[in-house]
Amino acid sequence: MCAGILLRPPAAPLAPALNDPASMIASVFRTLLHPLLWLLCLAAAPCMAEPPILGIKDALRLPAYLSMTLSPDGKHIAAIARKGEASKLVLIDTATMASRFLESEGPAMENPSDVDWVDDTRLAVDSDHGVDLIDLSGTYPTFLGSRYIGKVNPDSAGNVRILANGYRTPAYIARITLRTGESEVVNFHMPGKPVWWILDDNGDARVVSTISTAIWSDDTSITHWYRAAQDKPWEKLATFGYSDEHWWPQSLSRDQKSLVVRSRHDRDTFAYFRYSLETRSVGELLAGHPTQDIYVPDTETDGQFRQIASAGMKPVVEWFDPAWAAMQKSVDTALPDRMNLISGSLTNKLLIYSYSDVDPGQWLLLDVPSASLRKVASAKPEIDAGAMRPMQVVRYTARDGLSIPAYLTLPSATGAAKPAVILIHGGPAARDGWSFNPEVQLLAARGYVVLQPQFRGSSGFGKAFMTAGYGQWGLAMQDDISDGVRWLVEQGHADPQRICIYGASYGGYAAMWGLAKTPELYRCGASFAGVSDIAYMLKDDSDTNAGATGRLATNILVGGAGRTKQAFDQVSPLKNAARITAPVLLAHGEWDRRVPIEHGRKMHKALKEANKEVEWMILEKEGHGIYHEDNREKFYGALFKLLERTIGAGAPP
Repeated sequence: MCAGILLRPPAAPLAPALNDPASMIASVFRTLLHPLLWLLCLAAAPCMAEPPILGIKDALRLPAYLSMTLSPDGKHIAAIARKGEASKLVLIDTATMASRFLESEGPAMENPSDVDWVDDTRLAVDSDHGVDLIDLSGTYPTFLGSRYIGKVNPDSAGNVRILANGYRTPAYIARITLRTGESEVVNFHMPGKPVWWILDDNGDARVVSTISTAIWSDDTSITHWYRAAQDKPWEKLATFGYSDEHWWPQSLSRDQKSLVVRSRHDRDTFAYFRYSLETRSVGELLAGHPTQDIYVPDTETDGQFRQIASAGMKPVVEWFDPAWAAMQKSVDTALPDRMNLISGSLTNKLLIYSYSDVDPGQWLLLDVPSASLRKVASAKPEIDAGAMRPMQVVRYTARDGLSIPAYLTLPSATGAAKPAVILIHGGPAARDGWSFNPEVQLLAARGYVVLQPQFRGSSGFGKAFMTAGYGQWGLAMQDDISDGVRWLVEQGHADPQRICIYGASYGGYAAMWGLAKTPELYRCGASFAGVSDIAYMLKDDSDTNAGATGRLATNILVGGAGRTKQAFDQVSPLKNAARITAPVLLAHGEWDRRVPIEHGRKMHKALKEANKEVEWMILEKEGHGIYHEDNREKFYGALFKLLERTIGAGAPP
């Protein structure tokens, strides 16, 4: 095992292992290893001439392919591809690698975003209007609903049956017989609003989680229910307050005596446990990591999880099945320093999606019997992986002794300390990940050191680390960022007179507050879609404030129950705009519902009234992100101009 992940047998047996997986895999990779390493070395080989600087359009253009999935028989790959700013469904023949757009003979599927194989010849395609069922010829699609769930046991005549969510009705599940088109509702018949459920092999609801909010109050509770059969009454397993520590059901064991649940039961990090339906208690630990949360990337058709992945600074995948574990190890050996996701059949064909911090990703097809490997496609063929800069995983110590993880990306140039950009993630109960980051690569390509601090309150590192950030907006969370800047200078990576700070959403708040709280650290700052004032955020017309759970979550993060408006004013960029001395770039999407544009307008007005240098940019037809190519060019062009004249080559001495 690697990364300290503890694995124990799952709650139910999985498919039997191959007779001799080790020898089979060794045979495959004796043939595979040499050409695959050649492929990677070729991609990373240095060029004799200086490569052109990474352009905004190339770095931020959406991938040519968004996803790929292999058919059960291994004969086809269904892919979601980009065509301009729209998406299309593509079908690839694995024998010839010939590809074609799969268009429906009926109404067009607008912007397909996801695709699942129902069987070898039929696909469930998720597009703007819902999910359609089509065959490989594009025959007139059958509308299924808002989401495809999966297959269940066939009916008594052997007809294939599937499950789908009713259109815009999450708790309305239809069981559909494909041959006849007959549809029946899977009834829940229970109090509360269902938000999560576990279905058995027949498609009947057996475990359901409901959420309920008190009248005239945001007090919200979550209740887990179980029933022994479709005709049995619902039994309450447990009820938790929204902010209480609680477990979450993941699957029902085949013997129907226990559940697999995700919980922090008696520990700091999320792990997987067996929950006894007989004693109604959390028991045996099935999988866990001492310092990182873990999660399940996928499930078997019977609801049991096959693998788990850690949520640390560099993800690690572990399999329960020894044959799959051996295959994963062999693929990782052949493709080092990458995240390799494998799917398909160990006796037929495997689809490998491989990505890294310098490569947006590529898909490879491994024919196991013939031990042959072919490259299917690259997510972004315009990116030269050899010219990108690797992300280092580092740690530094905050002023109160807490260890803060961070990503550090250094430009290719060596020598004296460089200009640096402190890049702050949003959330803040989120985190950056180890993958290709176009913003990081754009900055590094222009000679900037990039530090991405995972300050307290970031997710994935356990409960204690996350809750250490509750109520610490502008306080200890900001100090973690400031301490990262000082660490960067102490290590000799950054020139202390040439540092800027930039972020979006919460990161925009932290950037503006950093300019006000510690103006001596920064020569400029930029905020996209940033919160400008906490007190205003708690009452604005955002989509977060539209629901009780959103309001509760925000209050937990900012410590709303224990902090007054005066306390919020003390850490408000809006109320302290006069303290900012560096030039500022402010941008906001006109349609932003997560952080309404009024935050940006108020901040711009306050800076102008305080006679500060500020550029204000409204991005038309954008929400809480920048999706249109012209707006990306506009915003990042302005950002790089600001950096160039304040800390870049064009900056005054």
